[in-house]
Amino acid sequence: MKVLLVRPPAPNKLSFTKILDNEPLELEYLHTVLSIGGHIDYIYDGLIETVSVEATIRREKPDVIAITGYITQEKLMLAFCRKAKEINPDIITIIGGVHAQLNHKRFYDSQVDYITRSESMDAFGLLMKTFVNQRKDGLEQINGLCYQSTDGWIENTLQPTNINALPIPDRTFFHKNRKHYRYLDLTEVATIKTALSCPFNCNFCYCTLLNGGRYQTRELSQVMEELKTIGVENIQIVDDDFLVDPERIEAFIQLIKENQIKKRFICYARADFVAANPAIIEKLVEIGFYYFLVGLEAVSDNELEGYNKSTTKSHNEDCVRVIREAGGNCIGLMIVPSDADKEYFETLYQWIADNKLIYVTVSIFTPIPGTPLYEEYKDRLITKDIEAWDFLHLVIKPEKLSTRAFYRQYLKLFLRLYKIAKASGIYDFMDLTFYMRMLRSALRRKIIGG
Repeated sequence: MKVLLVRPPAPNKLSFTKILDNEPLELEYLHTVLSIGGHIDYIYDGLIETVSVEATIRREKPDVIAITGYITQEKLMLAFCRKAKEINPDIITIIGGVHAQLNHKRFYDSQVDYITRSESMDAFGLLMKTFVNQRKDGLEQINGLCYQSTDGWIENTLQPTNINALPIPDRTFFHKNRKHYRYLDLTEVATIKTALSCPFNCNFCYCTLLNGGRYQTRELSQVMEELKTIGVENIQIVDDDFLVDPERIEAFIQLIKENQIKKRFICYARADFVAANPAIIEKLVEIGFYYFLVGLEAVSDNELEGYNKSTTKSHNEDCVRVIREAGGNCIGLMIVPSDADKEYFETLYQWIADNKLIYVTVSIFTPIPGTPLYEEYKDRLITKDIEAWDFLHLVIKPEKLSTRAFYRQYLKLFLRLYKIAKASGIYDFMDLTFYMRMLRSALRRKIIGG
């Protein structure tokens, strides 16, 4: 069969493309399984394609279209299924990915045939076999599958995936298009997955609920084998938290040395791990770890406790210092809560400046559909536009400021942080004037609308 694998482009609301563009790893996993099964596929990555999905469907004439995407791409994913059916009603439409994994019911649409929630490639392979055999009597055995029947939608139970059963992805597509994928100043960046879900329970976190809520790590021998197949220098480890088990990280460091792997790495980390393990951070920097993305979230113990982070303000301060002294780069991920006032924004800025945190992103508190936090806040939503769930726009009403005043303080904070970044020279590769103008424009639209 012929399959069109699709990752939609970023929505037009606010896009930082050409700064943070990951390879479509999920589609490359599917491509690998399809190749093993004797199918033909075409990967359509909306981040780099120059023709429309519609034109691609007409050109490729697929039997199946499988679409994956994140929360802000929900409308595009549904629109592509509808367009495929409009072009050819016999095209089988499939939706999958992390957003669909917990929010499958949002895709219950007459033009969607199947929703795959499992991260298992075996499940996808079994689904393809039912298409080849033109039989549906095996659908009920496929892990996590949702599909339409005469009685409505059927939801198979989702079982955790064995990460060690995942194949090493065929990166032919990536290596052909590697110039398009980057992380800040690092170009030709590949991504690798060494764990599923997350062992912690931050109450705002979506990732900890993935894979049925079961955290599982991959055998390091497989990780090394995959790293050897990647023909670029820069690697982003996309685990929600790579630095969990000190013994595993020590073993990873040793294997990198033994296998003489020369790469530059990006990974996610927790502040308390970094603060407690300065020697490990030094070793990681020595073997090429360049960016550490750390969910600092807040600068007060009360707020961190409210997020169920199990970290403290002291952890955050020690973390930033440890990474800096080791020669790495800490990218601090912060959250502005809905009860922020003018003083809060000032305190946050001052903490960032005092701790010499140059790389920092500041998100607006956003309860994500599928999490318990969303259920807690859903009655306070001020928008139903799913594209606003980009962590840069308010989706619930601020408590202490008007919407207009909140956005003004948020924009002011961005401008102040921009000045720190500009003075340091770390973003010289970017057209910062363009991106700041885009941010101002997007937020002004919201301010006026607020």
